[in-house]
Amino acid sequence: MFEQPRTGQFTQGTIFSCAYAENYLKNKVYGLVITARCDAAQEKVPVYSYVPVVSLATWMLRDGAIIMFERILADLDNTFSLILKAVDLSPSLLKVHPLDDIFKTHFLPMETDKAKKSHFLKFEKNLNTYKQVVLFKEKIDDAEVIKDALKIFEKTVEGLLKELSGNRLSGYYLLRGVKSLDADDETDFIVLLREVHHIPGSIARKIIDGCAPSDILDMKRADLICPRFIDSDDFSLPIGKITSPWIEHIMQCFSMLFARIGVKDIDHKDVKKSLIKIGLGA
Repeated sequence: MFEQPRTGQFTQGTIFSCAYAENYLKNKVYGLVITARCDAAQEKVPVYSYVPVVSLATWMLRDGAIIMFERILADLDNTFSLILKAVDLSPSLLKVHPLDDIFKTHFLPMETDKAKKSHFLKFEKNLNTYKQVVLFKEKIDDAEVIKDALKIFEKTVEGLLKELSGNRLSGYYLLRGVKSLDADDETDFIVLLREVHHIPGSIARKIIDGCAPSDILDMKRADLICPRFIDSDDFSLPIGKITSPWIEHIMQCFSMLFARIGVKDIDHKDVKKSLIKIGLGA
């Protein structure tokens, strides 16, 4: 999937260190160049575009956790709707009343009703989970808290990993076997396909040969967000290049993400009317 970066080359598929990603300001970020090979082959390209790359562990503590929380809350919303229907209450209550109010008004009285106590217990259990998830979501910047959340909801984490492994999670692409500059890093990384940034050609040519913080200061470019140095001894340089057919597959996923066209769903019941002549459309 990877090969060593070629001397003097900064082209589509090149992975370099000290990149920038909006939600990972405290983390080490790599960049994956997406500028077309034919453009990158010309030494005077004014701008190189790239998408950020972060380790799987780093991603799971931020974007992965956010996706997990949103999915759990969506599942809980569906569960609450089913519970309400089971006791002949309208799910529309969820849109106009807080869960606590619904619980106190409609379910708390069921605690002493043997026939309905199971509904009380189910609503109470899911309400506690809902509150727990909301608290976790509010502390997304606390890595230790999020680690605890990932352990509690490990089944949801496994579901995300399965989607990542099959590259079915829209907006993200799993890279395996990345050899980063940090020996403590794992080798699984995630490409953030939705977040596109750019580097001036003059800066990219510095990264090709290796770029230290002092090199950027010498250029007096205080407006640059990439390369981004966290520590004084950081060094921005190409660390690898994604080979074919994986780079083409990544670019295909990238293209589909931004170039897909949505159209209105067709009502299947209306379509079924076309089968009336064979006795199936009524």
